[in-house]
Amino acid sequence: MGRKVTGEEALAWGAWRAGVRFVTGYPGTPSKGVFAALQALASHSPSPVPCPSSRHPDASPVFHWAANEKVALELAIGATLAGYPSLVCVKSVGGNVLLDALMTVNLTGVPSPLVIALGDDPSAWHSQNEQDTRWLALMSELPLLEPTDVKSAAKLMEEAFRLSADFSLPVIVRFPKAFATATDEVDEPLPLPVPNPSSLAPSEIGFAPSPDALPSIASGGNALRLHARLHEKLRQVERAYETLLERLSTAMGQGATERWDGDIAVLAVGFCATKVRAVLEAVGDLSQPLRFVPLVTTFPLPRRWLLDALAGVAAVLVVEEGEPIVETQLKALMHEARSPCAVRGKLTGELPREGELTLRRIGLALRALTELPLERVEGLPDPQRPQGFTLRFCDGCPYPPFLEALMAACREKGWELVVASDPGCSIVAIGKPYELVRIKHSMGGAVNFVAALAKLERNPCRRYIAIVGDSDFFHGALLGILNAAYWRAPMAVIVADNGGAAFTGGQPHLGSGFDAAGEFVPPLRMEALLTAAGIPTKVVSSFDADALTESVRWVLDYGDELRALIVREPCPFVPVWTEQGLKRKKTEGKIVGE
Repeated sequence: MGRKVTGEEALAWGAWRAGVRFVTGYPGTPSKGVFAALQALASHSPSPVPCPSSRHPDASPVFHWAANEKVALELAIGATLAGYPSLVCVKSVGGNVLLDALMTVNLTGVPSPLVIALGDDPSAWHSQNEQDTRWLALMSELPLLEPTDVKSAAKLMEEAFRLSADFSLPVIVRFPKAFATATDEVDEPLPLPVPNPSSLAPSEIGFAPSPDALPSIASGGNALRLHARLHEKLRQVERAYETLLERLSTAMGQGATERWDGDIAVLAVGFCATKVRAVLEAVGDLSQPLRFVPLVTTFPLPRRWLLDALAGVAAVLVVEEGEPIVETQLKALMHEARSPCAVRGKLTGELPREGELTLRRIGLALRALTELPLERVEGLPDPQRPQGFTLRFCDGCPYPPFLEALMAACREKGWELVVASDPGCSIVAIGKPYELVRIKHSMGGAVNFVAALAKLERNPCRRYIAIVGDSDFFHGALLGILNAAYWRAPMAVIVADNGGAAFTGGQPHLGSGFDAAGEFVPPLRMEALLTAAGIPTKVVSSFDADALTESVRWVLDYGDELRALIVREPCPFVPVWTEQGLKRKKTEGKIVGE
């Protein structure tokens, strides 16, 4: 029976059907919805899907929000060594954090399936940048799949687990925010586990998977041999893509191309296929035939399949979110094949290289290749990400009291504030009425930026401050704090401890006191870690006005050392542990974050 689900839920259903046993990641948008949907499936299903590719076929799935994305991927690698098919859920910038681990597991491979659900954010709706994380697949030389629509996404995720099992390689499933939030009717998940690779003959998958999980070693002594083996696997993956694409086409009830006639083609990569379909439906009948080719694979590119699908066309428009990765590869392929086909897209100016591809932008690009009614194209949706900083804090937020105390203390002393902040709720202080945050880049960066500035500039008229969130403290800031203390950087570190990852939905961190399953876990106390490192540290509530004023003055009077102040007050939207279990103070009225 079908049910309307989001794209992230559809991917979760596919992972469930494939028999995933370990789910980890770091909360972010898009991707956190895949984690949450799998938790919901696990809580409502009496027993997990039997999984022959696992050494623990009947084990219940384990869920864990990790300290950061690198930790998450390394945990998942360890889980595959234990025989647990694993899924890592991260967003675009989280892919940057896990890259170090990715660049060795591509060589060692994995003995059980490992899939990375990687959500990109064109137009930076929920991120500090817009980046095309498909480059990570090219850099790490790992297979990458992209769902073309919500309806087929569960099947594609199953195929990702199958591919990982067949070739003992991590597989990346990349999707944009528009796919994550899109909805369609999808069949309820049924037990369809991935095959056990040991049951397949080597000729079926191109090589013989190792039955042993250990050793798992990437080092100079075997790097060249493992790199050569990776290249051989990729050659086999490219050939395997042809049968994979046939299976997906059968599941979607369509051929490789949806319209074979016409000498103009549109190659729509990933979820852009859904957008192109919407444009074609909106503009109505075309004056000339158009060949439509949806593509679910970016790397390795299925070259022979593409040459067959585009045979005889005079021009092809490549529609893809992010950078012109497929367009660049296709240009080289057509040149190598001596094809007269002109490859158009972002490199030739029909499509913009910045921002999410809207239906109107796609329609205007199509209009450059074929006749389309202008009034219908101009009427297509064209949502744009507003520029500027206009957020305000939620009612009951613990941030405003300590920000106001900070500003008041500096006015009193005549100091200029130099404040750096990491991603999170403190970004509200970039805009009015505060205009306080002057440096903001990535997770864990604020302490390091301010440490160098304070150490090297040493302006007595300035107070150097890094504002760190509590989840961010464990994610990336702690090492920077320890380094700044060791370097004796004169500065203040203020940790806003509101009990969880408030910006992304209240997921737990190492100091929350509960885990991903909502069970009590003794929290790691930030003040204990900082004090153990010899850093002068105080803890204060943001709603204790007198103590807050005194504590802010103390932390700003840091002299030649680093001082830390933990402002501890739960966010109204983050669960807190009580004797009755997890409870939130508020469930409605959230303004900042997701």
